[in-house]
Amino acid sequence: MVKLVGICGSLRAASYNRGLLRVAVASVPEGATMEVAEIGALPLFNEDLEKPAWPESVQTFRRTLWGADAILFVTPEYNAGMPGVLKNAVDWASRFEGLGGRTAPEGETRRTPLQDTPVATMGATPGTLGTARSQAQLRASLLATGVRLMPSPEAYVGSAKAKFENGELTDEASRAAVAKVVAGLVAWTRLLRAT
Repeated sequence: MVKLVGICGSLRAASYNRGLLRVAVASVPEGATMEVAEIGALPLFNEDLEKPAWPESVQTFRRTLWGADAILFVTPEYNAGMPGVLKNAVDWASRFEGLGGRTAPEGETRRTPLQDTPVATMGATPGTLGTARSQAQLRASLLATGVRLMPSPEAYVGSAKAKFENGELTDEASRAAVAKVVAGLVAWTRLLRAT
């Protein structure tokens, strides 16, 4: 069984990217599952908040990530980049265990829940570039944390207003692209497990 965790970079309940994530969850192939990790309760990253222990919302978020075999990041594009709330989540997830007496789960050799974890990205936006800029920014940030970034397939859903109805993705080509990324992430995870 491959356990995926999905993270949406938009906090808005009716966002296109939450709709995209719902399609991803519905597209998970047999032999895999996907849990959604919420990031809205995470405080702004501040090293002073790490002592004596991380805030409870950070601990809950990190526990969810520690249980993941792979992570799917779904990002909107704000002002030609990824949203601050998503970068904040990446920053909290990237912190080393062992600081201030904290330790990784028993038997875990990685120092963060992102290190060596298979990851894929996708996104939707009303703009025509389909989150190409925010995904590039997100991927650069993720690579710095030591993830195993899936090179392809990719999903860039542009002109989202015409492809969603009542918050749900109705465009079949876009739905197929999302399903392809999810299936690819499962295959990528299995490939990395075998090496």
